[in-house]
Amino acid sequence: MNFRQSNEDLFESSRMSFGEHLEELRSVLVRALMGVAIASVFGFYFADQVVEILKKPLVEAILKFDLEDASDELVERYGFVPPEYLPWMQQDQRIPKQVQISPAELALALKTVIPDFAEKVNLDPFGFRANHFDPDQLVNLCQQLTNPADDSSPTAEKIAAINASLTPADRETLSRIASQASSSPEDLNQVVSVFNHLVKAEAIHQAAAFDDLLELDESKGLWAMLEPPETKPLASVREQLEKEDDPVLTQRLNRALITYVFSEQMPPFKADLVPIEIWENGEFEPLALGVAEPFTVWLKAGLFTSLILSGPWVFFQIWSFVASGLYPHEQKYIHVFLPISILLFVTGVLLAFYFVFQPVLGFLFSFNRSMGIAPEMRINDWLSFVMFLPLGFGLAFQLPLVMLFMNRIGLFTVENYLSKWRVAVLVIFVLAMFLTPADPISMLLLAVPLTFLYFMGVAMCKWMPHNENPFGEETTAGV
Repeated sequence: MNFRQSNEDLFESSRMSFGEHLEELRSVLVRALMGVAIASVFGFYFADQVVEILKKPLVEAILKFDLEDASDELVERYGFVPPEYLPWMQQDQRIPKQVQISPAELALALKTVIPDFAEKVNLDPFGFRANHFDPDQLVNLCQQLTNPADDSSPTAEKIAAINASLTPADRETLSRIASQASSSPEDLNQVVSVFNHLVKAEAIHQAAAFDDLLELDESKGLWAMLEPPETKPLASVREQLEKEDDPVLTQRLNRALITYVFSEQMPPFKADLVPIEIWENGEFEPLALGVAEPFTVWLKAGLFTSLILSGPWVFFQIWSFVASGLYPHEQKYIHVFLPISILLFVTGVLLAFYFVFQPVLGFLFSFNRSMGIAPEMRINDWLSFVMFLPLGFGLAFQLPLVMLFMNRIGLFTVENYLSKWRVAVLVIFVLAMFLTPADPISMLLLAVPLTFLYFMGVAMCKWMPHNENPFGEETTAGV
């Protein structure tokens, strides 16, 4: 061995006082903050575009959720997904939804652009149809209407008021059916035609026999069945009909009155609804539930962009501070560690954004599907999730360099790392739990790469060059 003289100061060229260390730390922090401030200018300028980019994984995940949910509904309804639906769903990303519509309301809406629409399709919006009658009760219905009871009961008075509006031809038709033992489908069609004449008769709803049903209080009586509570009361409706003849309102009211009178022979009065398939655009926009929330989102997006852009510069300043405490012959390794540190940080961020978000969202949305909860996401919550996960991955990916640093300062040897690898993996999984949101998928997607990085760190400790011994003796390979 060739030891130097013991009175030679080996650390003269690298010696720094405590105050100088603090001054160096202050300088590093100032430079790092200046870098973050400069990055903030670009971050907030491009915040809108960044939000659009960050929304993309969420929009794609919710679109996939909606398409799978629609496929499940189609299978439940038809037993399969109709082949003609697949191009719209897979290529155009359209989502089929089945809704119930009222043909009467549709006819009224189409009449605004096609005045004679109802006549062309032979549709009376608020007329009677065959499904409004019970075929087994048809003869009984005709008997009651053609031969109302001769008493002063409210029901008899109402039937008599309806009977008074029958035409001679309609009366003859009903009398013929009433004399039969049973009815035929042709009889049912004739009864429907007769009642469609009655439903247009203004004399029916004007009859005094119905005053007890059509009370002025809109919260009582039959009128509460016809429209929502905010509808005008009967007094206003009658006033409106007196000013202007309204066939639609007359039909609506008369059909309800007639159905009420013959409730034992006819099904309950309700609007006719038919199912129809509509196709929704698969585009989804996250929600903002507060007035100031979009501004908060803009701030978060700008801050997130600033941290990502300034990350390499901050790491450079950290390694500069570390270098100030090293021997001159050790500082050259900073040029090796710094690029690796930046590369690992960027790799962690990109891994989180491009490979972690989709599986995590798919796992979380699977609970929405199992519990029947629609995923209506707030943009503020989503952005917090987006910001937390990539930064956590970027910082966690510094593990190999941390291991190398602790090895080089003598805290751990390669043998220590290898003998305690089971404990290290356990610690990695625990740290992954804290560095990711509360779901097992993101924890696993961080912990598994970190486990590989742990053994990568062991390899770096073993195979990367060692420092020269300050006492003039070269170290051997290994530890």
